Amino acid sequence: MRPETRQRGGSVGDWMSKAPMTVGEGTPIRDALSLMRGAEVRHLLVLDGPVLSGILSSRDLRRLVTRDPDSPLLAEPVRSIMSEGPVSVAPGTPLVTAARLLLEQRIGALPVRQGDEIVGIFTIPDALEALLAIAEGPGA
Repeated sequence: MRPETRQRGGSVGDWMSKAPMTVGEGTPIRDALSLMRGAEVRHLLVLDGPVLSGILSSRDLRRLVTRDPDSPLLAEPVRSIMSEGPVSVAPGTPLVTAARLLLEQRIGALPVRQGDEIVGIFTIPDALEALLAIAEGPGA
């Protein structure tokens, strides 16, 4: 167990995945799909220059690809299917607050920002890992 779990689970910064994968808004959907498959990730943060503008999930892509894997839509930019204005949190956000956001917003990931800088991504698997560590306790 990570030592930070002693205080009601610690914070998002204790459990987030650091250095999340990002793409520009103009990246073709086909390229984003390839990147996600190659890196085995479910979420890409979408940037407009240095600014976070959206998030692309495997769910967004699955809907498109299952219809027609050779669709000309795969050449369109990711901005056409991304979720705009994603909810984000700071690294110091309590774990329970972030987990509640994931649940209430029905989303799979929260970009983590320190000011304007993206420093990580907190996902449902990160929340489950934290929960298991807390439930199993220090002696497990």
